[in-house]
Amino acid sequence: MASTYTSNIGIEKIGAGEQAGTWGTTTNSNFDIIDRAINGVGAITLSGTTHTLTTSDGTLSDGQFKVLVLGGSPSGTNTITIDPPDQDKLYFVKNSSGQSATFTQGSGSNVTIANGKGAIIYADGGGSTAAVTDLTDVFVVGQAIDGVAIGGTTPAAITGTTITANDSILPDTSGGADIGSASAEFGDVYIADNNNIKFGSDQDVTVGYETTTGTNSLKIAAKDGSGLAVTLMADNGDNAGDEWKLNVADGGTLTFGNDVNTAGTHVTHMTMTPNSTVASSTVDFAGIVKAAVLGIENSSNDWTFEVSSNVLIFKYGGTGKMKLDNSGNLTVVGNITAYGSI
Repeated sequence: MASTYTSNIGIEKIGAGEQAGTWGTTTNSNFDIIDRAINGVGAITLSGTTHTLTTSDGTLSDGQFKVLVLGGSPSGTNTITIDPPDQDKLYFVKNSSGQSATFTQGSGSNVTIANGKGAIIYADGGGSTAAVTDLTDVFVVGQAIDGVAIGGTTPAAITGTTITANDSILPDTSGGADIGSASAEFGDVYIADNNNIKFGSDQDVTVGYETTTGTNSLKIAAKDGSGLAVTLMADNGDNAGDEWKLNVADGGTLTFGNDVNTAGTHVTHMTMTPNSTVASSTVDFAGIVKAAVLGIENSSNDWTFEVSSNVLIFKYGGTGKMKLDNSGNLTVVGNITAYGSI
């Protein structure tokens, strides 16, 4: 009975009564094939754009290696045909050829491995319609990776579509990582109701959207017991006068100052002091208050003061009652009552 061969790596099965006195040579060759198929690493030299990865019955051949390290100097994407097409194959592939490599076996699906990348692939031995599948891709996309540190002690880049975090996304150290960069900015940022962005190592200032009071509110708050300062700067605050600072003291007094005298040193221009009795609240200005019309309102009646052609006009309910011109002349529409001498 003549020898036959295994279906996938071509190990010779000696026929009954065959190879008397020579079967040892065949057996040793078979062990070499088995050794290559279990742990063999083969350097595959590519050239041009095609290569055939062949498994020969009973003979050591490149198609029997377990690990394929692609090298050489291909002229472009190299198509590697697994032959024969009716053998099942499992390969660990590292592509160091300088070009992409596409593995094919029949008219079914192919697998392309980019230069510098690797993959675990299998060919289904389906004959003319045989397909090649990337098992690595199936593992990553179809299954969760649990208990694994990606990158270990050496940081590694992660590229994905959506990253879902059950708890937190943390930097390696406090302040040790950025979100986005000057050339790769994020798009929209979404913060849920009644949650905050917190600034400072001690979370000194929080900015959040609050709905607990029944109205939509953007809230900027200092930590308990601290005042809050908000600095508004033009031109990055480079020159004196470019900065305005708004301060809210613990207790509610609000001040508004500018650094026009000395850059970075803010002098108060306005102070607003609240009081539980609103009429007792005060607004103090360090300089001149200018307005085209200045009004004092009390219920539905109001007094207004306005300047027209260098004349100061006093109106009540929109009707002029008295005017004072720039020569000092005073004109009134009603009586003048004096409690002393005129």
